[in-house]
Amino acid sequence: MKKALSLLLSAVLVLSAASVAAFAADSFSLEKAYDSDGCYSEDVGESGNGDITVSGSFAIDGTLAVSIPDRVAPGSTFYIPLFEDPADNVGGVVYEDITNTDYFKFKLDKDTNSKLISSITVVTDKRLAGSARTSYLKVVLNDMTDTDEMKTDGTITFKAKADLSSYSGKSSKPASYVDDSTDTWESGDTVTIDYTFWVSNEKATNDDNPDVGDRVYMDPDANDTNTLIWGDDRAALKFDADDDASKFYARLSTSNMSDVYAEYGDPVDADLWFYNFVGSPTVPATSKATLTLGIPWDDDDDYTPDPESCYIYTLDSDGYLTDVTASFTYSEDDQEIPGWSIRTRQLGTYIVSDTELDVYASDDGDVEDVEDDATADSTVSDGKDIPNTGSGDMVNVAVLAAVLSLSAAGAVAFRKAAK
Repeated sequence: MKKALSLLLSAVLVLSAASVAAFAADSFSLEKAYDSDGCYSEDVGESGNGDITVSGSFAIDGTLAVSIPDRVAPGSTFYIPLFEDPADNVGGVVYEDITNTDYFKFKLDKDTNSKLISSITVVTDKRLAGSARTSYLKVVLNDMTDTDEMKTDGTITFKAKADLSSYSGKSSKPASYVDDSTDTWESGDTVTIDYTFWVSNEKATNDDNPDVGDRVYMDPDANDTNTLIWGDDRAALKFDADDDASKFYARLSTSNMSDVYAEYGDPVDADLWFYNFVGSPTVPATSKATLTLGIPWDDDDDYTPDPESCYIYTLDSDGYLTDVTASFTYSEDDQEIPGWSIRTRQLGTYIVSDTELDVYASDDGDVEDVEDDATADSTVSDGKDIPNTGSGDMVNVAVLAAVLSLSAAGAVAFRKAAK
């Protein structure tokens, strides 16, 4: 009996797994946009279901209208199918001939808000969502920090390079070719696609919890205290808004900046953690907002520095760092999340380091005058103060050390010359 139950349970598990796999695979549709994995694009459609609207015909002298009336995310890449079977034809013209650059010339004319479009290209012989290999429009959108919806549109044309009958004497012929009397298309004939996309960042409101990297804008509650926490307590913002608080772009990126690591981190073997509030937005607060940079490591990580011994820097638009450690206060439970807090009106790019960085040395070894713009911010009064880093004294020590080093080098050179 136990053996029979065991076999029955195994069969149920296998069927359940098969059902999950079946539902996980997105089916092919000409009215869906796909990501590179063949799933409905989560960046397309208000609910991320990949919905697009298609009308008209993909045919000679015809126009195919493709639109995304709901939200499409900026900075996204998605694929729009042009047809299902490349071997099918419309009016005697085989689809695969139209997307073949040997026979038709592809042209993109961007119109409204053209800067939102990075590129639109044709990708042929691609398999997505379990379909047969077919052709897609690959759409790549640029990023944007706007808080309003933006419309972008334009026209794509496929223009015949020569009469179909002119390929009669050539070894490689279009799939549409039958014989030298075939006149299914003539030189200059076109297939047109009109596209319209509505691009917008995702809306976040009071007490929302967007993921790190999400392209969101904050729409504060008027006359209320607003809170926004990114990711798993990676950062938090708290501020009071008035009755006319404006929306602001609120994307947080924690991606490593290799150039900063190379110039500042690697020379002192430092571990760095990044908090980049893209676009350096101004917070519409009645008074300064409280920004908390959350602890970026887990307790069970192999290496966990002492947060009260860490250093904090801001990165300016020219790539220079400024030590703002003294402007932050560390606390485990005084703010929305544990971390380092500061009172500020504008968000920027912050770097937490487990080691003091040499922020005054430029590439040529000269000492740079770096203005500390953190004076516009104020330290959060509660919690534990982070120790003063003594950056000013370190400059004097570094200069003195450089002078002594040069003197010693001169003496060695003199002794070698004397020999």
